[in-house]
Amino acid sequence: MARERIVSSSYWRDDRLNGVELFAARFRAHQYRRHSHEGYVIAVITEGTESFFCRGAIHVAGPGDIILINPQSQHDGEAASDSGWAYRVLYPTEQHFMALGAVRKAPRFAQSVVHDPELAGRIAGLHQAMEGVFCEIAAHHAWSGILWDLMQRYGEDRPENSPLLQDRRRIARIEEILRTEMVTGITLDDVASRVGWTQWHLIRAFKAAKGTSPHAYLLECRLRYAKSLIDTGEPIAMAASAAGFVDQSHFARNFVSAYGFTPGSYQRSSNRQSNFIQ
Repeated sequence: MARERIVSSSYWRDDRLNGVELFAARFRAHQYRRHSHEGYVIAVITEGTESFFCRGAIHVAGPGDIILINPQSQHDGEAASDSGWAYRVLYPTEQHFMALGAVRKAPRFAQSVVHDPELAGRIAGLHQAMEGVFCEIAAHHAWSGILWDLMQRYGEDRPENSPLLQDRRRIARIEEILRTEMVTGITLDDVASRVGWTQWHLIRAFKAAKGTSPHAYLLECRLRYAKSLIDTGEPIAMAASAAGFVDQSHFARNFVSAYGFTPGSYQRSSNRQSNFIQ
């Protein structure tokens, strides 16, 4: 009998942390496909170990470790042992860091995994506290301290070491085309001709610059668009269709593969109002 892939998962947004997204899950055999997020991924492993690819290398994280994934950085994830893993994740945006003040730009983290049991414990403690009734002032204080310490201990200036520096404008144009025309039936040949590249060069250059293929990026754009429609109250089936998915089951499979929770769970969290003490 196949093992249950997702033992439990819970996703929500919390107004007490300026709308940050939170996720808690226990996995046995779940495998994330390679994907990225618009904001950061800050995760602490509470049980077991997770193996994941990020920035050209395989990493393994366990209890006491903090996973730090920068915005738009491609990564995947799976259990590093038969027992699976459990973790707590926060998804802050660049604006959450900028709101600290005295910060000229949002940080980039040099390491994908750091071993910092003290800070990992604070992150896990705050995350768990946000599942219940917790004073907004206390939550803000703890959250600001965590972001500041992450930035001070592990942040670095934005790297400028891309081997495709001269192709940045074309890469940005490709992203724009895929993002704005994702439901029009755009083909790779169309995109290549519009930026003056062959299909082969486009695929190679895009993957070298972004860490993923144009097709995977297009799928990610469609998933994000569908999420935004669900946020506005659009039914899941209509959101999936509007985002270019052939059917709801195709959408659901890709959604769970990318985010670890179902579209229905996400829809319920979007409608949920956080309860907190002023």
